[in-house]
Amino acid sequence: MRAVAVVLALPALALLAGCATSSLQGRAALSRGSYEEAARHFEESLAREPGRAADRFGLGVARYKLEAFDEARRAFEDALVQDPALPPAHLYLGLIAIRRGDPAADAHLADYLALGPPPRLAAQVDRARRTLATVPTGMRDYVAAGLEDGYQWAGEVAGALQAAREAELRRLADQRIYLLPRYFRRR
Repeated sequence: MRAVAVVLALPALALLAGCATSSLQGRAALSRGSYEEAARHFEESLAREPGRAADRFGLGVARYKLEAFDEARRAFEDALVQDPALPPAHLYLGLIAIRRGDPAADAHLADYLALGPPPRLAAQVDRARRTLATVPTGMRDYVAAGLEDGYQWAGEVAGALQAAREAELRRLADQRIYLLPRYFRRR
């Protein structure tokens, strides 16, 4: 009986592993700037498991970078159907609207702000919202690029902080330093 369960589970594990591999490859391609490749990997992952909001978002970013704004918009909207509280999807919908001169940009950016982005990025988005009506057509791409850079910078800072925390925990574990509750300490 156990052998039958293992045999039946192997195809499911292979399918999940393929999905994870495509997803990871898509993220790696995005970070390298290989947007066509990233889109292809995210599409493969979504073909196996369509409910992955993170992969829908990744596909949207790849399409945005390729300036396929209609496809990017659809991917971000689909990601929000799966996860309405996905802050960067709201931001990228706002970026698309800014680049197109669409007044919906303000609403998308307001939705993003409502989800509590990092303070510096929130201030930058708020300043952009206040000036959108007066931004000349030629400056829209510049404003959108500045907000996107701010978002990416905030992500890099968060990643660096996480890496520092993990390094400190490894150091403490390597030195066998344990933080004991007060009642275990000698008096």
